[in-house]
Amino acid sequence: MSPMLRLSRRLLLVSVLALTPSCDTPEKHALRELSRAGVQPSGRALVEAVTDGENQHVRWLLDVKVHTEQRDATGYTPLRIAVGQDSPSVAIMLLDAGANPNSKTPDGVSVLAAAITGDQSPIAEKLIAAGANPAGIMPGGEKILPWCIRNGRLAFVRSMFQHGADPHITDHDGNPLLHIAISAGHRDLVHTLIEMGADPGAPDPEGRGVLALAVKNGWTEILPTLAAAGADPNLPSPGGLTLLEQAIAEHDTDFIPLLMRIGAHPVRLPTTPGGLTPLEAAIASGHPPTLRAVLRPGETLDGPEWEPALWLAYRRDNNDLARMLLGKGTRATHHRENGLLLTEAAALAGEISWLKLLLDYGHSPGKALLLACARSDRLTASYLLSAGAPADTTAIPTLDTALSLAIRSGNDRIATLLLRHGANAKLRLREGQKPLHFAIVTGNPNTVRELLAAGADPNEPVSRPVSQAFLDRVKSKDMRWYLTRDRNITPIMLAANTGNLATARHLLAAGAKTSTYTRSKYTYPLNFASRRSDVPMMRLILGQDPEKAERHIVLSLSEQRARVYDAKGEEIFSTKVSSGKRGYRTRQGEFVITDKHRHHNSSIYGSSMPYFQRLSCSDFGFHYGYVPSYAASHGCIRLPMASAKKLFTITKVGDTVTIKP
Repeated sequence: MSPMLRLSRRLLLVSVLALTPSCDTPEKHALRELSRAGVQPSGRALVEAVTDGENQHVRWLLDVKVHTEQRDATGYTPLRIAVGQDSPSVAIMLLDAGANPNSKTPDGVSVLAAAITGDQSPIAEKLIAAGANPAGIMPGGEKILPWCIRNGRLAFVRSMFQHGADPHITDHDGNPLLHIAISAGHRDLVHTLIEMGADPGAPDPEGRGVLALAVKNGWTEILPTLAAAGADPNLPSPGGLTLLEQAIAEHDTDFIPLLMRIGAHPVRLPTTPGGLTPLEAAIASGHPPTLRAVLRPGETLDGPEWEPALWLAYRRDNNDLARMLLGKGTRATHHRENGLLLTEAAALAGEISWLKLLLDYGHSPGKALLLACARSDRLTASYLLSAGAPADTTAIPTLDTALSLAIRSGNDRIATLLLRHGANAKLRLREGQKPLHFAIVTGNPNTVRELLAAGADPNEPVSRPVSQAFLDRVKSKDMRWYLTRDRNITPIMLAANTGNLATARHLLAAGAKTSTYTRSKYTYPLNFASRRSDVPMMRLILGQDPEKAERHIVLSLSEQRARVYDAKGEEIFSTKVSSGKRGYRTRQGEFVITDKHRHHNSSIYGSSMPYFQRLSCSDFGFHYGYVPSYAASHGCIRLPMASAKKLFTITKVGDTVTIKP
């Protein structure tokens, strides 16, 4: 080879080397190849390449990073075109290059929807992994995920859930995903949807629950799974009935226990105003197997949810049902209607048979005894006490006891029952006084007797200060004055002021002292009786029989003569007298000789009045004095000396005197 030829070749090699890039990148290579092919790099070129199936051009254009969202004349993006042409390799290239899997197109159908419609699994899986929205729209307007469930595209469904699809999506009619799966008959998808977080408690637009749909399909075996995941077994159907109510109406004794095991409850509120609870419907059905099915044969019913059933049995006066429930362990331990225990409600209604049934099964009587006493129900109170109810039950917050309620209502018989069953006779009442004081002013003599027998002190004074509540029970204005302004008011004083002989008798028999007096006015029990002109009470306090008198004195003011009669009414003594003159007339009425003094000096008139016999603790009486044939005294009854002596000898303290015109 000639030197000249060798030099030419060497220069050509240098020239080629000078034109060759030192680092040939994919982008540069793609640019060079596109240049050779006469393709200008652009989004428009990408659309044309995808449309024409020029896959190599698509790759080169993506390598040079052209715009992937350019649209063709119909508004389709390259990705949508690739999917439409079933070109999975091109679609995957576009997605890898960042094409938007959720781009909008004029027909509203998403790219993922187009891939699923064409059953293009590789493209669909790639789109889902790239974040395609499962709520996008399918042809026909349905959302992708509900459409896939309804049409059995379960692989797509699972893939969408694995990539974070929202399990609470609904279809265009508002149906939840679980409803769609059950309605479409895809039983195997139900568990997947629950695992992915679908809400079994969500109803469809008509208010129907998934349990009702499962039952409609005959899928009773999945009811426990649905209920455990949150499906409401007590949800009414669009027709208004729950599954349990429907089963009871149809006497479906096989289905009822299953429904109750998953939480259907027979004592829930009625689904319609004024309607029946399921248990009431079972009772009303008159079908014993249905009722037995509702009451769960062989199972205990000791949960608090069964307590309303026992109340229902009580309201319907169904002892057999109550006994069945109690035998299965049902107990009514909570305050319900009007804040009452069931035993208390029974006591308030005087239902002794119900009380016995409940107490026999260990129920607490609560404040049943208080309620019976408040309504003066002796029979109920008697039963409760015999059944062991404590006699000293106290009501909160009033602090009333059964005994105080009985006394306050004036029921001697109940008070007697309570005291004989151990009620505390010394427990102070809310009026601030002991039961004995309260029983006296309210006129309960038999209660007074029982209180004294139970240890009440017959000489214990009224406590001070005296409450208005106690004063309101005192009928006498005179006694109210003493209670507020004097001290040492004893039980016998209260009794003397009431005029209740039976009460006074019980007090005196128990040792009440008649010699006590008030601290300020020095008023004795006898004075309280005399202030009322209570002849029988005065005689009783003086130790006489208030109803049978051995002697009786009758004074005739018009005759100016006094006569003494024995117990048979026969006159045993008669004498002339001189009574009060004009301006000092002797008082008329019934009196008692309350004290006698052989030697008496008047503190009023400053004169001696021998053989003085005071009448009814007052300022006048019989005594010796000048006796003309007319009225001449200052109010006393004068007698001649011999007559004064004789009368003084014949009479006793407590004898009665009648002064008439």
